[in-house]
Amino acid sequence: MNSRLTVLIAVAALISGCASQIMQSYMGKDVREVMLEYGPPANAFDMPNGTRAFQWVMNTSFTTPSYATTTGTVSNYGYSSWVNANTTITGGQTINSSCIYTAFGRWNESTQGWTLVDFKKPKLLCE
Repeated sequence: MNSRLTVLIAVAALISGCASQIMQSYMGKDVREVMLEYGPPANAFDMPNGTRAFQWVMNTSFTTPSYATTTGTVSNYGYSSWVNANTTITGGQTINSSCIYTAFGRWNESTQGWTLVDFKKPKLLCE
C-alpha cells in the first residue's frame, strides 16, 4: 500500500509542476499579481528586516483507488447448493495535504504596493 501512495504522490507532484519554479516566476512582480491567480494571502506579517511575508495555504485531497477481491466456494448437497463467499475491499482512503507558500515583499513607493523579492522553498511534498 505504501508503494501505491508513493507513486500517487509522485504523480501529483509531476502534474502540479514545481512550486519553486512557480514562486520564482513572481519575483520582481507586485504581490497583487499573485493575488489575481491565488486569491488573497491567508497571512501577511512584517519581518524584522523591513520585508513583509505573504502566505498562501493550498489544501488538496485525493482518494486512492478501491479494489474488491471475492473468494468463494460452492458446495452441492443433492438438490441443494450452498455458496460461501468472502469479499475484501482495500483502498479507498482519502489523503489530505496542506501546503504553505511564503513570499517576501518590499514596499515599492512608485507602485504603492509590495514587490516580491524572495520566497521560502515549500516542504518537499509541496514541490
